Amino acid sequence: MILRTLMFGLAVLPLSAQAWDVRLEVPFPKGQNLPQTLIQGTGQTVSGDLDTGHGAILSVNHRIIRMGPILKFEWGLEFAHLVSDGQFQQQNGTVQQSDTRLKQYGLGAGLNAQFWVPFVGVAAEMGLIQRFHRYQYEVAGTTQNHDLARTWLRVGVRWQLPVPVFRPYVAASYQEPLAKDRPLKVNSASDLSSYLSAQGSGQEFQRLWTFGVGAQF
Repeated sequence: MILRTLMFGLAVLPLSAQAWDVRLEVPFPKGQNLPQTLIQGTGQTVSGDLDTGHGAILSVNHRIIRMGPILKFEWGLEFAHLVSDGQFQQQNGTVQQSDTRLKQYGLGAGLNAQFWVPFVGVAAEMGLIQRFHRYQYEVAGTTQNHDLARTWLRVGVRWQLPVPVFRPYVAASYQEPLAKDRPLKVNSASDLSSYLSAQGSGQEFQRLWTFGVGAQF
C-alpha cells in the first residue's frame, strides 16, 4: 500500500507543472577598488584592491503564475555569502601592506520572470532581488560592520536537462545592484579614518557572475 502510494505520487508529480525550484550557485563577486591617492599634507599615498571573490547562494523559488509554455513568474527567498580578499597599501617612504577581507552575507527576497524557448529546454531570466546583508570589512587587525539593503538586478539563462520528475538544470547569471554608494575619496588623514570606519559606503560588492545547478519539482 505504501509502495503504491509512493509510485502514484511520483507519477503525478510532473503534472504539478514544477511549482518549486531549488538552486545552488557559486558567485564570483567583484568589489570597488580604491585607486592610489595622495593624502594632502602628509606625503603619504594609500590604495586598496579586492580580488574576484567567491561564496555561495542558496535560493528557493515558487511559481506565482504560468502563461502558456513560454512565460512563468515566480517569487523566491535566498541566503547569500560573498567573500573577497585583497590588499591595502600605505606608502610614506616605506611601503606597508595589510591583508584585507570583505564579506557580505544575509537574506534576500525576489521576483523572477522566465522566458522559455519551446521544445529545447532553454530559458532566459530577469528578476529583482532585495538583499539585506551584513557588511564586514577586515584590515590591519580591525573589523568594521554595517548593514546594507540593496536591490539587485539579475539577468540569467538556464538549460533544463531531459530528466523526468525533478528536472535538473544548469544556470548562469549576471547581477548588480540598481543603486550603490560611491567609493569614499581619500584626501586627508581624517578621510582615511572615515574610509576605514565607514567601509560600507566604499568597497562593497558592485557586481557578480554566478554559475550553479538546480532542480524543479
